Amino acid sequence: MLLLLGPTDVGKSTLAGRLLKELEEAYLLDLDPGQGDLPGTFTLFRAQRGTLTPLRRYLLSGLSPRGLEARAVVGALRLARLIPPGSPAVADTDGLLDPAFRLLQLEALNPVEALVLGSEALYQALRWRKDLRLRLAPPLPGARRKTPKERRENRLKRLLAHFQGARPRVLPLEEPPLPDRLYGLLDGEGFFLGYGRLLAWAGGEGLFLTPAEGEVARLEATRLPFPTPALPG
Repeated sequence: MLLLLGPTDVGKSTLAGRLLKELEEAYLLDLDPGQGDLPGTFTLFRAQRGTLTPLRRYLLSGLSPRGLEARAVVGALRLARLIPPGSPAVADTDGLLDPAFRLLQLEALNPVEALVLGSEALYQALRWRKDLRLRLAPPLPGARRKTPKERRENRLKRLLAHFQGARPRVLPLEEPPLPDRLYGLLDGEGFFLGYGRLLAWAGGEGLFLTPAEGEVARLEATRLPFPTPALPG
């Protein structure tokens, strides 16, 4: 596995895409819960000549690993273990530059190599570990810094796409309702099935608008507010 590290908007995702296009079959571990494929989650993809097919998702529950470090490390490791041994893989991360967290991530994922783009400070903070193969590289040419507005719009676009085809489902609701938050629907192995918007509740049950299919083993309120009035329902 190649692990890509560095601040936001230095070209990590672009580089990951370019590398995957060169391979007949590989895997992408999307570890960017803020600007990745689906906000608040990690996703494992199979890549075939650059075409990505999602295999499993893990609910982080927030837009950054900050404050969720243990969960982030466990989630990344659980998804990484699904990659067939010996298969080429690239892990794309968010822009958090906390050396302590990145070291935990490196130790858990044990990549063949880690490439630090655009942050000499992070590289210097990690390079004392002689057992880790680290390289420093400049930002990718053409990388452009997004505005906060662009980031919000990107997240909203992905959430709206996720809710396309959503339908109402009645599910057990044991905890006090949090109608201002998105809920994560988890399967029996703890992996993410989809988000749900709580529409109504009574008698220990909730009516959720969700695209999730399959048996739901657990509901988990996330840190993500639903973007009223953009989501249907």
